Amino acid sequence: MTPPPDARHLRLKHLVEAGAAARGSLSPDDDIDRLLELVFEWFRSCFSPARAHGYSGTFQYAVNTPLGVRHHYIVVESGSCTAATTVDRPADATIGVDIDDLVALAVGELKGTDAFVNGRLKISGDVFFAMNWIEWFGSRSTPPTRD
Repeated sequence: MTPPPDARHLRLKHLVEAGAAARGSLSPDDDIDRLLELVFEWFRSCFSPARAHGYSGTFQYAVNTPLGVRHHYIVVESGSCTAATTVDRPADATIGVDIDDLVALAVGELKGTDAFVNGRLKISGDVFFAMNWIEWFGSRSTPPTRD
């Protein structure tokens, strides 16, 4: 489940409804980089420092787009989260995904575990670290677990 809708979520939803969710529907004329910026800002806003329990690490996304692969990073460190297109450290895990599936993940129309099991999302590097995504960026509707 995703956090309650805000302007970014509604904008992503609008892009999906405008045709971005249909497989292969994005064309080079679409503003892919802007769409990716919205998705990764949305992911950043979903971060729960309490659920990260002080852990840190870097997620790299290799997003397949009609314009080629675009790389984006989510860095978790000292209870904060940043989204970037470049970082000065190696990623702990790399997540490969098509742009349409990434948008579906962002708006809650596709679950990460389902995408992984069905081969629509691929993980390289530390798979166990990648599994933190669900806990650290998951639903805000359930309270964080306490140690």
